[in-house]
Amino acid sequence: MLDQYLKLGRNLIDVCYVERDCSYAEDIAATLAKSIDTLVAYFDITESLPRIRAILAPDRDAFDVLVADLLDVQIERPSDPRRIAQPQKTDIVFLSPSAYAAESAYDYVPDDFLRMAHHELVHVIQELLSPGIEESPLWWDEGLAVYFSNQWMFGGQFRFREPVLESIRDGQAPGMSAIQADHSLAYSFGWTIVRFIDQEMGTDSITKIVRQMRDGDVFSLLGMDAGVLEERWRAWLLKGAGSRL
Repeated sequence: MLDQYLKLGRNLIDVCYVERDCSYAEDIAATLAKSIDTLVAYFDITESLPRIRAILAPDRDAFDVLVADLLDVQIERPSDPRRIAQPQKTDIVFLSPSAYAAESAYDYVPDDFLRMAHHELVHVIQELLSPGIEESPLWWDEGLAVYFSNQWMFGGQFRFREPVLESIRDGQAPGMSAIQADHSLAYSFGWTIVRFIDQEMGTDSITKIVRQMRDGDVFSLLGMDAGVLEERWRAWLLKGAGSRL
């Protein structure tokens, strides 16, 4: 399936691409090689990691075929133009920026694209470390990815930051139950909970959840009632951290 693709290797990263996408392949290889070092250091990964493969699909049809047939992930055809990346185990399929103008809902902005690539790498590393990835809640998965990729620091087309700033200005934030139940809120507010845990409880707490959570219950691993954590998080977000976003 990848016979016609070229391959570029950096660190533990292999990038498969067609010739016209050489510059994008070089950028994504360099970014992911650096990103994996950051994640290895944060999670104190001492075990050997497998090589991780990023594939730049040259168009929407190639993207859909690779996601469905290589990753074995069910996908509509043609897939939604907002769908530009799909991780599975140690593979990540990306729609190449060369196809964005005609086949993506997003504009190609180099920094946005590379932060998105880091986001998808976080999902891969989380799956490699987690004993219960299938039970992990969406808000936690996406919160980790948005937080560690630094997407939360920037505004723009992915809108991970703006809904939080709007809530802070209004002096209110959604409850944990709403974030757990609502797909959009999971993406836009999950990272704030991850950041709260990281800043207030430390790196070890994040690592413990990633490495030990089997049943999707983040709060039990923190030794804290969900209601207490929600109260502390809301106060942190609305009265303290919000002023520093």
